[in-house]
Amino acid sequence: MEHSRKVLVVTGPTATGKTALAVRLARRFDGEIVSIDSRQVYRGMDLGTGKDLSEYTADGSPVPYHLIDIVDPAEEYNLAFFVRDAFAAIGDIAARGKLPVLCGGSTLYLDALLRGYELPGSALPRYVPGVPRERQKGGAPTFQPPFRLDALTIGVYFPRETVRDRIEKRLDDRLEAGMIEEVRQLHDRDGIDYDRLEFFGLEYREIARYLQGQLTREEMRAELLNRIRQFAKRQDGFFRKMEREGIVIHWLPAAEAGKAAEALLNDFLAGRPLPPPQRRMIDIFYGRRTS
Repeated sequence: MEHSRKVLVVTGPTATGKTALAVRLARRFDGEIVSIDSRQVYRGMDLGTGKDLSEYTADGSPVPYHLIDIVDPAEEYNLAFFVRDAFAAIGDIAARGKLPVLCGGSTLYLDALLRGYELPGSALPRYVPGVPRERQKGGAPTFQPPFRLDALTIGVYFPRETVRDRIEKRLDDRLEAGMIEEVRQLHDRDGIDYDRLEFFGLEYREIARYLQGQLTREEMRAELLNRIRQFAKRQDGFFRKMEREGIVIHWLPAAEAGKAAEALLNDFLAGRPLPPPQRRMIDIFYGRRTS
């Protein structure tokens, strides 16, 4: 394996403002974004995946991004494809003297990059209900990462109750912005069947059910809000797992994340020792909800 590449990682649960912080740091430190999101790779899936593309062009200074809008929703794209593409993008960015800024909350995808997963070269066939999926023989050799990532990992921290409130507001904003129509167009205009839409989960699953008459709009919103909040809890659990297994994450309160992240990144890029994280998810106990 070749020598390591320095990268910045900006992560955290859904609806915590990761993109805005990543773009700010990329702009400040001459970086380019690599999206770490399992669904933002698909074209036409914008509101439901939270691409927030306007963030990349804010302030009149576009920040280049990678692994967004690279495949059609009907195409197969999985962790093995992602890891290959992500390492290629990171290598290209670093070779041009820029800082790779990895941004996203798909925790398995992030863990695969940070730990350098070795993945089988053959992809599973597309899922068809009732049909067993068997990995094809004679495919490409197992992928081995070409270099190691030397990562500064920053997490945007909000208390859980605040995350719950932010999820609800963001959901309503996206419904108002046309998320239902986005899913309708994927089906009616682009020919993506409802089984495939439901495969994408969360927004696409529940809105597809609504469009098929299985849920009322009110039921769809309530079910979707509950599922996104559950998803955020699962992200939280995976971050705790990463910390237990040795991944260092600097969780920064959102109100001060910008300046604190810049200070950490300055030291990281200069090779200076970093302080231990002031906050760790594994040290935070939320207790049981009483309502």
